[in-house]
Amino acid sequence: MYIYWARDLKPTELKRVLAISKLEQYEELTMTTAERLISEGIQQGIEQGMQQGKIEGRIEGKIEEKLEVAGKMLKKGIDLKTVLEITGFSEKTLRENGIL
Repeated sequence: MYIYWARDLKPTELKRVLAISKLEQYEELTMTTAERLISEGIQQGIEQGMQQGKIEGRIEGKIEEKLEVAGKMLKKGIDLKTVLEITGFSEKTLRENGIL
């Protein structure tokens, strides 16, 4: 159908139609590239977020483990000063976490 329509155009009209067609192609390509970059950016953000989440999870796990150890040490009769020194926690931290 396009071929028949283009055949009936004058050369100047045909040039104009082709120019518009090329412009539309480039706009589509540009949008596709922009969409691809956005998609890649989103994916990269998700991956970074997951990585950060893993790191934070490990840190929280280590802190919880140290809090458990501090509680066990205190139950075994080890003095508070020694527990604070070994764990690196403050007395306030132990109170906030229900250890004291």
